Amino acid sequence: MNGTSMQAVSAAAERIVRHFQAQGFSGITEAFVIQIRHVSGSRAEIDAAFEAAREAGRIPPIRKYFAIRPFGHFAEFRSFDAAKSAFKSDITLPLLADLHTLFFEPAPVTIDDPLADGSRYDVMMKLRDNADACAVAVLMNDPDASFLDYIGSHLGTDWAKIMGGFEIAGTALADELDVF
Repeated sequence: MNGTSMQAVSAAAERIVRHFQAQGFSGITEAFVIQIRHVSGSRAEIDAAFEAAREAGRIPPIRKYFAIRPFGHFAEFRSFDAAKSAFKSDITLPLLADLHTLFFEPAPVTIDDPLADGSRYDVMMKLRDNADACAVAVLMNDPDASFLDYIGSHLGTDWAKIMGGFEIAGTALADELDVF
C-alpha cells in the first residue's frame, strides 16, 4: 500500500473520530478503514449466497466474492497492526451479513450491530460511492450506540468537511495481505 495514501486515510479516520468526540460522543475512539473489492459473482448470486448464510446463522462466503484490505486506521487505544490482527474477531456477524449491501448500494450506507461490545465494531459506514470497483468502509466502535442518531439526522450535510481529502481511488492500492 502506498504509504502516502495510508497516511491520508489514517488522517481522515482521526478526523472522523475527533468530529464525533466534539459532538459529545467521547466513547468513540477508533475508526478502521477498509477497502472492499468485488472479485467474483453477479449481484443476484451474491445476494442469494449471503441470504442463505444469514438464514443458517453462518458467516457469509466473503472470500468467494470480495477481497477486504485494511486501508487506514486511527485509535487512541491500539495500533494499526493490533487492529488489523484483531479484525476477524472485532467485525461482527451482523456487519458481515450486510457487507454485500454496503458494497452494491449507493452511499451513504450505514450498517450497525447494537449488540457489539468491547473492541467489536458497532457500525460500518460507506460514505462515498464506489470508485474503481472498490468500496471504502469505515468501521467504528460506539459503546453508547447513540451516534447513529447523529448520522441519521446529518446525512449529506457536513460529511465533505469531516472527510476532508478522503477521495480514494481503489487502483492506488497495491495488493496487500487480505484480511479475509
